[in-house]
Amino acid sequence: MTPPSPAPWWRSRSFNRRVLAALLVTSVLPMLLAVGVLHNRGRQLVEELLGENVRKTARAHAVDLDAFLDHTRDDLRGVDLTDPAALTAAVDADPSLIALMQLDGQGAVRAASQRPDTLAPWAVGSCQALLGRPMQPMTHAGEGHAHEVVVAVGAPAADGVTCAQVSFTLHQDLLSERTRSLVGGTAYIVDRDGRVVCHAFEEDEPHVDRGALLHEAARAVAAEGAPWTGVVEGAQGRAFAAFAPARTLPWGVWVEVPASRAAEPLSAWLRQVLALAGLLLVGAGGLAVVLVRRLVAPLGEIAAAARHIAQGRYGETLPVSGDDEVADLAREFNHMSEALAESYARLDERVAARTRALQAAREFSDLLLDTMQERILVIDADQRVVRANRAALETYGPDIVGCGCTEVHGDHSGAPCLTRRVLTTGTPQRAERVFDDPDGPRIHEVESYPIRGEAGRIDGVVELARDVTDLKAVQARLLHQEKMAALGTLAAGLAHEIGNPLASLSSELEMLEHDPDPAELQASLPVLRDQIRRMSGLLRELVELGRPSTDELREHDPVELLHDAARLLRHDPRARGVTVEVTVDPGLTRLCTSRDRLLQVLLNLGLNALDALGGQGRLRFSATPEGAGARLRVEDDGPGVPPEQAGRVFEPFFTTKPPGQGTGLGLFVSERIVTTLGGRIELRDGEGGGARFDVVLPRCGCPPTEIADA
Repeated sequence: MTPPSPAPWWRSRSFNRRVLAALLVTSVLPMLLAVGVLHNRGRQLVEELLGENVRKTARAHAVDLDAFLDHTRDDLRGVDLTDPAALTAAVDADPSLIALMQLDGQGAVRAASQRPDTLAPWAVGSCQALLGRPMQPMTHAGEGHAHEVVVAVGAPAADGVTCAQVSFTLHQDLLSERTRSLVGGTAYIVDRDGRVVCHAFEEDEPHVDRGALLHEAARAVAAEGAPWTGVVEGAQGRAFAAFAPARTLPWGVWVEVPASRAAEPLSAWLRQVLALAGLLLVGAGGLAVVLVRRLVAPLGEIAAAARHIAQGRYGETLPVSGDDEVADLAREFNHMSEALAESYARLDERVAARTRALQAAREFSDLLLDTMQERILVIDADQRVVRANRAALETYGPDIVGCGCTEVHGDHSGAPCLTRRVLTTGTPQRAERVFDDPDGPRIHEVESYPIRGEAGRIDGVVELARDVTDLKAVQARLLHQEKMAALGTLAAGLAHEIGNPLASLSSELEMLEHDPDPAELQASLPVLRDQIRRMSGLLRELVELGRPSTDELREHDPVELLHDAARLLRHDPRARGVTVEVTVDPGLTRLCTSRDRLLQVLLNLGLNALDALGGQGRLRFSATPEGAGARLRVEDDGPGVPPEQAGRVFEPFFTTKPPGQGTGLGLFVSERIVTTLGGRIELRDGEGGGARFDVVLPRCGCPPTEIADA
């Protein structure tokens, strides 16, 4: 399958975007920071310069106002204010004078530069408002008209006042000319109450009309009458303002420039800077795209080649040009690809060699398994047969590979599958199955062993089935022969043991028959009774030997059993003069056994020891741990057992006692009991020269239900 083509460099994923973003950030972010810093610093400088410019403008206006009023006052200083002709001449000589008038104490026109009826009523009214007021010269009154104002040109007297109607047109033109340098600014001549005397502003600019009051901040500054510069909240919002008081009269100049209008030059400059920054950003972006393309395109080729190698095209190389880091990376990639191709070639050779070796080993193992007579199956964790040798195929069928456990064995015996037990318990299992063969039933002994993989996990099971039919038949014949031999030995011993008492009985009866003397009869009765008792005891032991025990198996303390046996033996007449001791290890474990049967064994061994001691010496019971079970020991310091007789002490009817003192079945019965309890009995030489019998028993090695003689 053809591998997918790599995506174009401009559509590649995160690396391109990260590189491009890094280049843009490193180039544009410092520029934006510089623009922000310059803008902030420029705004501060503009505000500082604007504040200084406003202050200077206000001060210049105040100086011009003082000069204007000084000029007007100087022109009127030599004029006869009571002569209408002189007043008219003064008005004609000064363009800023519109009219001069003198009022009497009643407010009537006493003299004027023009006929009284031609005087402006508002001007006369404003002059009348100055009557009787303790004002200094050049004090104004009234709201004025257009660019005109009425002022007192001399100190008001008790009998009247002289007023001048002054035009501020020329001064306003000068004020407007100075204010024009302040973009959007307004200038006012105000009195101490903050009332506008004269103003200058650009056309259509918001302003305060003459006679009106300025805002509260301006009125507070005008009332102080001291120079001031700062920022106020005016009618147009935040504004830079300055106040300069006049020297000639209680007036002053208020100049105000809205901050929004003041920032317009700075905004234009900022737009220019941002436009330049945008051009630089576009240039930086284009440069970044070119750089990313030159960097990422080779990386994309390397990534595509890496994918080809991952798909098995080892040894693929890239064209290399240049001596930069990307070229070095491509060269190293080519070296890696060539080395990888060589490594995989060597690996393929080794794999092929190993495969051939494994195939040969498998063929050898198959040959070896096929030569074995045992039926061998390899079963996986799913309980399916994955391998079988020739014997298994011939026995179970040629199609068993792939079959389940129950399909192979279930129909032949009905026995449970051992594989399931091995997979569940992890331990080897063993069982016997009866296989229906065309020649007759065959007995198979099946053994199953776990196959462990990594970390001890059970990956499968090996099953070996061995045909033991012939072996079972041979064992049965041998067992039958052993039984017959044992029966013959038992019969011979029984004939011997019973024959002697019967011979004694026969001779005594025959003697009494020939000589029926009452005295002889009385003397023969104990002998007859003793021989009958001897035969009766022998038959009773034989009956007990052949009877299966139904004692229940439970856990018992071996120490308690030893003490019970010692206590019973101490009461036996044969124990007089004999020291009976019990020594136990404190670490003994409890035994799963039959209490009565084990106590019978200990008593048999103890009674034999008492017979051997002959009324003197020491009999010692002891117990020590033996693996998970215990070793019970019965030892005496008597004459012991001769070496030539040690191998026969467990035979039936064999005894080392004098004739008439034992049946020879005690040790035989004891050995059979210990065997059925899962243990063994051993004869050793005692430390004091006597005999030592060791009874070795496992903790729970006995059959689960009953004790049966083998």
